[in-house]
Amino acid sequence: MFLTIAAIASAAGICGAQELEMLPYGDFENWTVRVIKESAVVGGDSVEVYAIDKDQVIRGNKPYLSETSPWSTSNTYAIVSGVTKVNVNTRPGEHDGGKCVVMSTEMMSFRVLGALKIEVLTAGAIYLGRIHEPIRGMDDAYSYIDMGIPFTKKPKSLVMDYSAKIGNSGTVSKISGVKKKTFDGYDKAQIFVKLQRRWEENGKIYAERVATAEMLIDSTTDWVEGYRLDLEYGKPEDEEKYTEYSRLNDIYYAMNSEGEMVNIEEVGWAEEGTEPTHLVIYMASGCLGVYCGELGNELRVDNLYFEY
Repeated sequence: MFLTIAAIASAAGICGAQELEMLPYGDFENWTVRVIKESAVVGGDSVEVYAIDKDQVIRGNKPYLSETSPWSTSNTYAIVSGVTKVNVNTRPGEHDGGKCVVMSTEMMSFRVLGALKIEVLTAGAIYLGRIHEPIRGMDDAYSYIDMGIPFTKKPKSLVMDYSAKIGNSGTVSKISGVKKKTFDGYDKAQIFVKLQRRWEENGKIYAERVATAEMLIDSTTDWVEGYRLDLEYGKPEDEEKYTEYSRLNDIYYAMNSEGEMVNIEEVGWAEEGTEPTHLVIYMASGCLGVYCGELGNELRVDNLYFEY
């Protein structure tokens, strides 16, 4: 069950005329550590997998579903063809005497029975929603993610602290399993926010877009404190300024009333005054999609608030 966003700005010592509301676990001070043992054919290691949740340690190879935190990450527990393997590219880091979240574009590399080398390139990411474990395949990774949470408010801005390390080598890679391709291009860290009005008909989920915000970080920067990412309500004057992940799309999934994962089909821009039903926030060290990016890119984020 997801938490609603609670107003705790005053408890955090934030004041002013604007209303600030911290997102649950938006200070990234608390982390669950899952200890998962990988299959012997890929080394048999016990690996620590991090989740943005209350401080606890969970041991054992079992799916994880938080009852307190609305956040999921790109850290995954997978069983593919009977082989257990985990991916860890999102971790706690240090910021201003406390913790933050660190998302990194990394290569997961291992050998099956010491012979066949498997490599997977993934961007570190966090998002509101839940992932349905264990992952059973590498095709259509988004189909395992129930994207977004119930939400009915209309914030003006997302306020945050962030820093980034962006390589800008001019070369990016797409690496999944034994397939590897390198080509010219640039990768950027990405943050986007969507407010949607969703409804279900005959098992399908449809949505109108109520508001949108997106930022791409294309260069290395030290910590930027209190950055405000403004939401744009209604149809934007220039839809092309957004990436394909922030324009109207059917890329992402949600669970319908029958317990089935189905595409969220965005059918248009909501009229002025439309109340949202769901909130999507996604942050990642890359913007080029699944298994594609520049190795070594990094995004750090802390202190997530909504401003009204």
